Amino acid sequence: MKKSYEYIVFDLGNTLIRFDHNISANKIAKASNIDAKKVYDTFFDSGITRPFERGTLSPIEFHAKTSKYLGLDLPYHDFVDIWNDIFWEDREMCTLARELKKRYKLILLSNISALHFEHIRKKFSIIDIFDELVLSYRVGAIKPERKIFDEVVKRAGGNREGLFYIDDREDLVKEALLLGIDSTRFENIDKLRNVMKEKGILA
Repeated sequence: MKKSYEYIVFDLGNTLIRFDHNISANKIAKASNIDAKKVYDTFFDSGITRPFERGTLSPIEFHAKTSKYLGLDLPYHDFVDIWNDIFWEDREMCTLARELKKRYKLILLSNISALHFEHIRKKFSIIDIFDELVLSYRVGAIKPERKIFDEVVKRAGGNREGLFYIDDREDLVKEALLLGIDSTRFENIDKLRNVMKEKGILA
């Protein structure tokens, strides 16, 4: 017997919206004569970026700490422009999300900073279709921490069984499954559509 789903939960980065930190890292490296790999490592997954995504650092504090760590001399607004200019839309996935919106409620679940989210919200209309936004910097927790998944369940009215979660990272999918949230890894649009047809989510 197929499950009855009420909510489809989407990851954001490299699922609906693609990104590449190399873009901003290379721009900053060129402007400041700093090694691009060091900039990339700082931006992608560092002791500075994680607290920013958790919401414990403000944008101003993030700029200050990053500038001090890398020895940058970029004004705040110039830094923000470069930091944000790394995204583009996955059109096929956004089309799927809009298709699903006709039958299901949608929840966005993302590890993301305030600067990146506000930039994406202004640039990409896909954000407007979501019923609930569960964002790490607002919740004060990042995936795979249980707190942020519990917030998703809470937003769904406690209906854990009615959730179906899509993420490009296998480790996050596994954690969600351990918490009783039906999930699948996004590899490409065709595989995802097939999985959703098998589960009765798509006709």
